[in-house]
Amino acid sequence: MKVLWILALLLSLAIAAGQGRNQPSFTSFDTNADGVITQTEFDDARQKRIEQKTAEGKKMRNMNTAMTFADLDSDGDGRVTHEEFDKHQSDQRWGCFDNTF
Repeated sequence: MKVLWILALLLSLAIAAGQGRNQPSFTSFDTNADGVITQTEFDDARQKRIEQKTAEGKKMRNMNTAMTFADLDSDGDGRVTHEEFDKHQSDQRWGCFDNTF
């Protein structure tokens, strides 16, 4: 029984890792599932998330400091890869992006 409890604890910790700020996932932006996020996908997904959070009665905070597509697209090629996205999710400024929703 003790082993089962420890396994359940470890599993819940693994699931919770990186989710402390309710950050949007890469797949929530990569709407066509081609492995990259374009400016259009980013804008559409962001607008959809704003509308969803507004409908839930959530406050819109820090809109003027929100992470932009250009912030995510660190190499400036017009496409955000999984690596670029992950890099910015671990960035301290990412919390500002999430707080807008």
